[in-house]
Amino acid sequence: MLSQDDSLSKPAPIDRNRELLKTAREEIYKTVGGVNLPVYIWEPEASKAPPYPKSVIAFFYSSGWDNGQVSQFAPHCVYFASRGMLAMAFDYRVSAKHGSTPVDAMADARSAFRWLRLNAVELGISPGKIVGAGGSGGAHIAAAAAMVPGFDEAGEDLSIPCAPNALALFNPVLDTSKKGFGFDRFTTPDQAKRANLAGAIAAGLPPTLIFHGTHDRVVSFDSSFDFAKRMKKKKNICELVIYEGQGHGFFNFNVSFDIYQATLNVLDDFLVGQGFIEPDPDAGLGDVL
Repeated sequence: MLSQDDSLSKPAPIDRNRELLKTAREEIYKTVGGVNLPVYIWEPEASKAPPYPKSVIAFFYSSGWDNGQVSQFAPHCVYFASRGMLAMAFDYRVSAKHGSTPVDAMADARSAFRWLRLNAVELGISPGKIVGAGGSGGAHIAAAAAMVPGFDEAGEDLSIPCAPNALALFNPVLDTSKKGFGFDRFTTPDQAKRANLAGAIAAGLPPTLIFHGTHDRVVSFDSSFDFAKRMKKKKNICELVIYEGQGHGFFNFNVSFDIYQATLNVLDDFLVGQGFIEPDPDAGLGDVL
């Protein structure tokens, strides 16, 4: 039997995602209102890097624009670095930490994509092969950078495109109307209307991959189903991968390794098909354990 002192000295469980964050290089991509916003960068090993400018995948963690962990997609980043990509996890403003609104988060994602293109030479990336990825509210701000005008940070160089070249969205917020998610988190109804991706579907949008569970009680599965159907009507590439019986956040490494692996494999195949990475039958899941 443990004594009280023994129980108090028991080490806390290891947060693998946080530990993986320590393997990344940290840079500041934006300073706004006295707040420094970091990006965590995983470089591919020399043997894995292609001989030409790399593709990059930029992850924005799940949130309702209110809270979240920048380490969430660290396992994904480790894996895609092993596939020869530059992999990044971007921090952005959320209300719990910064007293911010969804509009601020949207501006941060746009700044992130511009930062990538502005620093493409130094980073060794192709400015035409940027994948925007994220979950929930993070998926919304990544997709919004490609779909809706405005929401730019004041003073930013708007001549630098902010639209990613492909999208990978995990249980994304796509409908910010009253019947969707997050309408009341915007300062005004007009902001929520302009940020509504379901109402911004047009021809010529980036190839898009969506993962969604049918039992999601936070963000409706139907919103992704309808979005994918309407994207295809506009002749856009949009693949919806359905996970029966799964809820919100089902894809996370620390929720189910099997599902994490399955979604990772699907995303890998999608990026191969779209020409962002080369096929690699020997690709593993990276050193995440």
